[in-house]
Amino acid sequence: MRVTLTVLGAVLGLLQNSALVPESRPDSWWMNRHNAMVEAAQPGDSRLVFVGDSITHAFGGVPDTNEDFHNRGADTWDYFFGEDKPLNLGISGDRTQHVLWRLDHSELGKNRPKVAVVMIGTNNLASNTPAEITEGVEAVCSKIQSLTPSTKVLLLGIFPRDKANSQNRKSIAAINKDLEEWAPHHRIKFLDIGYAFLDSAGEIPTDVMPDLLHPFAFGYRKWAMAMEPTLAQLMHRRPKTKLDPTNSAVVPVTQDRDYRTYDWKTRFALTKQYPKDHACRLAFIGDSINHFYGGPPLDRGLKQPTPVWQKYYGNRDAVDLGFGWDRTENVIWRLEQGELDNMPLEAVSLMIGTNNLFINTPEQIRDGVQAIIDKIHEQKPHCKILLLAVFPRGEKPADAGRLEATKLNRLLEPLGHQRNVTFMDIGSVFLEPDGTILRSTMGDFLHPTAEGYRRWAEAVEPWMKVNVKSATP
Repeated sequence: MRVTLTVLGAVLGLLQNSALVPESRPDSWWMNRHNAMVEAAQPGDSRLVFVGDSITHAFGGVPDTNEDFHNRGADTWDYFFGEDKPLNLGISGDRTQHVLWRLDHSELGKNRPKVAVVMIGTNNLASNTPAEITEGVEAVCSKIQSLTPSTKVLLLGIFPRDKANSQNRKSIAAINKDLEEWAPHHRIKFLDIGYAFLDSAGEIPTDVMPDLLHPFAFGYRKWAMAMEPTLAQLMHRRPKTKLDPTNSAVVPVTQDRDYRTYDWKTRFALTKQYPKDHACRLAFIGDSINHFYGGPPLDRGLKQPTPVWQKYYGNRDAVDLGFGWDRTENVIWRLEQGELDNMPLEAVSLMIGTNNLFINTPEQIRDGVQAIIDKIHEQKPHCKILLLAVFPRGEKPADAGRLEATKLNRLLEPLGHQRNVTFMDIGSVFLEPDGTILRSTMGDFLHPTAEGYRRWAEAVEPWMKVNVKSATP
């Protein structure tokens, strides 16, 4: 009798932890998504699966069940995971018990993936203790192992949410600590990448998670970058990046903004289309300082290239890849998304970083510039790169922008020692003898006027004549 009572007590204790009891949800959309997952799993050819809640659901991939928040990180999903035919087993609002039910009802299908990435438990915080949630997460991992023993489970620590001093944050820290201790004893790789989402004060910036819970594009890219070295090891492939996800200057991201007549997405579409119809042997890559040079593809109402551009580059098959307000991370994203495809490039003029100056440290910006150089060399191995120092800004030598640019340029200079890279600081051509900048040279002490662009073109012309070999003399 005593044994029977002991067993009964254990069963009752188990049932008291709702995080362990498989459970479906009554919502029709939830069942529709589950059914779509079962169908998507039928081919059995997914080498990678993601298991979780809305944070996983909104990342991207298949099945695409058309929720309005889906595919927030689609570009990242495709770039990092696309070749592995990944399956997204995330459903918004799910807790551990719902994932257990779904796994019991064929969501893995015939798949025996190399790796299953698990991140679940944040939705249990409202109804379970940290200890109960820990058990629920452990049960999910164990369930996957029982269904597909050959699969390696990469268990991610629950992502940080809310403010740094919130009770939820404290509970998550306790759960992750327990999971980290449990995982090695059960053939599971535990990885806590929460640091990638936090600022120096431990808070979550709103451009990473606007509601302090769900990542948007920038947050999803941080996720993939922070996880990539470990995932690549488990997948037995080379990592796609080793860059620091806490450095925003190297985290590729778009600029989703419309400033009156300036539309970033439209301009990107223009720059992607242009080389399909034009030879592009010389590219100017950068921000608005490059954009306002006035070369093709033309926008902002320009009907023809500016006179300075036409004089120096009109016969050199040159393309203007400058984007207003761009920072290093935006240029990396553009290159990653194929902006240089279909371009038989001989040379690139690169000048970027001024918009990072008051956001990133000089060291971080340097790393962003290096990442751009690496990406150009990866795509165009024989292309020559003219790396320009960031132009002086601010009317006077002691202006804050001028001082920060000087610090950055000291770090950029050594990048010119690489193969096919030449560093050139032409900032002095914009300055008067006393170090000031005149409005006739830079109208706002940042963007060159026609005279400023002429000085720029004259200063780099000797390099252009040598390195754009097929240019007309």
